[in-house]
Amino acid sequence: MPETITPDKLWQFSLQLYPQVKPLCLQWQDELGANVNLLLLLCYLERQQRSLSAAELQQLAAQLNNFSAQFTKPLRALRKNTAIAAITPAQQQSLKQALLQAELTLEQLEQQLLLQHCPPLSKQASPLLELYLAQLKADNNADSAMLAAQIIDLRQTYQRLNQHGG
Repeated sequence: MPETITPDKLWQFSLQLYPQVKPLCLQWQDELGANVNLLLLLCYLERQQRSLSAAELQQLAAQLNNFSAQFTKPLRALRKNTAIAAITPAQQQSLKQALLQAELTLEQLEQQLLLQHCPPLSKQASPLLELYLAQLKADNNADSAMLAAQIIDLRQTYQRLNQHGG
């Protein structure tokens, strides 16, 4: 039976998986407008053999995008622009670290919001990553074959976590 999904379990899973898939997640974030926290949740759900319908996934993504657009994205942009601040390099580094810490807090909050707004899950495996990326791809001109290969790589990475007790 699949385990209960708690914010802490999702966060711990994310901390394990993200460093290994960071370039791919950031590529999808930049090129497709993907939300990394939603990607991580979908990986977790697939690993648990739980699923959402396409409509539920779209609604969940929309709710998260509102919060992210209001808080997470502006803070991320601010952090990325610390180099242009008229302050010393040490001050820039200190500012960047403080903003990064605040951004991590917002990322964790995004995951909590995802779980709060997540509809009841069905107990069947379904290709959630394909569903989400197809929704994003509709707005972008992404290469389907390349996305399919990247999804396979991502799945293999989180399956290796399973094998190593993650």
